Amino acid sequence: MAASARIEVTRDVATIVRDSLRPQAGAIDAGLYPEDVLRTLGTAGAYAHHADGSPQGLLAAIEAMTLVGEACLSTAFCVWCQDALVWYLARSEEAGARRMLDAVARGHRIGGTGLSNPMKAFSGIEPLALTATREGGGYRVRGRLPWVSNLAPGHVFAGIFSLPDGRRAMALFEAGADGVAISANARFVALEGTGTYTVMVRDAFVLDSDVIAHDAASFVPTIRNGFVLLQTGMGLGLARGVASLMREDTRGRASAEHLPLGSAAIEDRVAALAARVTTAVQAHGQTDRATFLETLRLRLDVSWLALEAAQSAMLHFGARGYLEGAEAFRRLREAQFVAIVTPSVKHITAELARAP
Repeated sequence: MAASARIEVTRDVATIVRDSLRPQAGAIDAGLYPEDVLRTLGTAGAYAHHADGSPQGLLAAIEAMTLVGEACLSTAFCVWCQDALVWYLARSEEAGARRMLDAVARGHRIGGTGLSNPMKAFSGIEPLALTATREGGGYRVRGRLPWVSNLAPGHVFAGIFSLPDGRRAMALFEAGADGVAISANARFVALEGTGTYTVMVRDAFVLDSDVIAHDAASFVPTIRNGFVLLQTGMGLGLARGVASLMREDTRGRASAEHLPLGSAAIEDRVAALAARVTTAVQAHGQTDRATFLETLRLRLDVSWLALEAAQSAMLHFGARGYLEGAEAFRRLREAQFVAIVTPSVKHITAELARAP
């Protein structure tokens, strides 16, 4: 994407955040799924930056997500889900998957990532949830995915399934299609408006034209750095939003000036981490473990910043932040999600402990 087009998209995203997203942030936190905002962001080009697979495009996608995350992490998470799906399709060598790319990148088709369980499975944390057999021109798939986000009937998501011979394949599924049922069976303390469902796959037939990779074991290393780096936009955006919240609070700013982590210090750490992201995206195509561990270290540091910044905002606002509906408390709950979404802090620290 040319620099002028990137600037225009950034300006459009900032306008959408200001005019459409911020007024709905409280309702989204209470459970409103922001599909209107997500589609508008797609029309503005927010999901198309990285479809070319370039480091510059990946960085632009992260920056757009950061703008969204400044106002609402629920929506930023949905943006990440959409961006991750674009990333899979863009990196695929399968013609069917690439035919879907334009519709997803423009926000005409909305979808989720579906890779929480597979990413844990590839790390040996839990078994792969979906299994399949080869049948005709596709696969017959069954299993249960506990949480897939950015879904509604007709939305799409990626899934990885194991075959009897030990191979793994990755394909697109449509929520609500034959054999692919979704159900909301839990309420969360935050991010309730993210379209998160349990998915039951009951002998669903997946055509070869919906396959992203017939050999997922070889494909995942080509997408995993981008998958994780894209998540940094959520945490950096939340930290930046928290810093603004603290700085704009003229009522409590003076009495909070001696807290160990104020708005200026948060912004400095955001800038330092953003510089590391700028460097890290240059190596997103590397498939070696050492590069991936560096990506995980960066993602871990973003998680710690989100947690520490949101905690500092709670200390800044004191009792005002402890009231039901307080924005500081919403940001604290959101920051905790940054730390538990796959790969979670627990997952990352386990990976780093067994390095190399």
